[in-house]
Amino acid sequence: MAWSERLPSGKYRGVYRDSFGKRRSAGTFTHKAKAERAAAAREELARKSLVKDPEAYRRPWGQWAEEWWPTRDVQPSTLRQDKGRWKNHLEPQWATVPIGSITRQDVKAWIAKLRKDGLGPETVKRCVHLFSASMSAAVDGEIVQANPASRIQMPGGALAQERYMTHEEFDILREQLPTTRDQLIADMLVNTGLRWGELAGLHWSRVNLELGKLRVVETWDESDGRMKAYPKGKRTRDVPLTPELEDALRDLAPRGATCGVEHATGRCPGPLVLTTEGGAPLRNSNWAYRVWTPSVEAAGIGHVRIHDCRHSYASWLLQNGVSLAEVGRLLGHVSPTTTQRYAHLAQTDAGAILQALAAPRKPHARVS
Repeated sequence: MAWSERLPSGKYRGVYRDSFGKRRSAGTFTHKAKAERAAAAREELARKSLVKDPEAYRRPWGQWAEEWWPTRDVQPSTLRQDKGRWKNHLEPQWATVPIGSITRQDVKAWIAKLRKDGLGPETVKRCVHLFSASMSAAVDGEIVQANPASRIQMPGGALAQERYMTHEEFDILREQLPTTRDQLIADMLVNTGLRWGELAGLHWSRVNLELGKLRVVETWDESDGRMKAYPKGKRTRDVPLTPELEDALRDLAPRGATCGVEHATGRCPGPLVLTTEGGAPLRNSNWAYRVWTPSVEAAGIGHVRIHDCRHSYASWLLQNGVSLAEVGRLLGHVSPTTTQRYAHLAQTDAGAILQALAAPRKPHARVS
């Protein structure tokens, strides 16, 4: 929206925002109406400069999105989740809006509306990323010249509270788990830092008891009912096993020749390490309801999620001197910034720091 500002000289400055939301001046004028008309004309020109296809200025975003959606190369589970965001949050806002007229200011106003409607920061972020992907595709398709949602600032907000168990708390919780199999599941989670899907998708062929380590290659997508390749940058990672885990795994016997479920890669490398009593892959929701939640309540250690085993693993390593970079590698973090959430747990050698600061130094040069 263009507007005018009165200057101390009595003249008026025409003001507008370009397609990237940056404040711009359209010049100074003796009359307010002229300043606003000039600013409006500049704003319209700035919007049209984003358009490569002249028809795109009038083409609704929803029409483009329907064309773009089938071309996406994402996991089926992601597609299902994104479909809900599309229907609930993107279509109501953008379906009828001409794609070439959308500005950064429009996107910022939408973000503010989503937050006002009660959506959490993470949900808003995913909605904006989905919309941004559609606009990036429009840039690639030479429909518009720039993505108005690119690198836009996301809303802040408190992250889900991470819970770090002490060794003593985990021992108390472990005693409440009903079976040795349930105890082994918890032991694996808290002593390897694996995500649930990584543990549920762990095949025997990925475990090397002689070298005392496992390799994360597949992950179980229970919403899709398939094993898929480890998705984090398509990189595998090795995680060491404690002697106690090695002994416990030696006592297990592989069940069957394969895991019995479809693999996205087409080939099953063998049976799973941990399964349900019926031999099926573990399901997070079932185990949480039947085993984890009742055991946590019985232990009386406060609220602890299954995923907090992973946080506890990181905290135990850092508090015993393992570097932040190594913890990030073991957890499978693609970006070092993801591991920074644990930085406050790292042990620092205050004595060494003070000694370094007290080391002999050259005298300061005098300033004459």
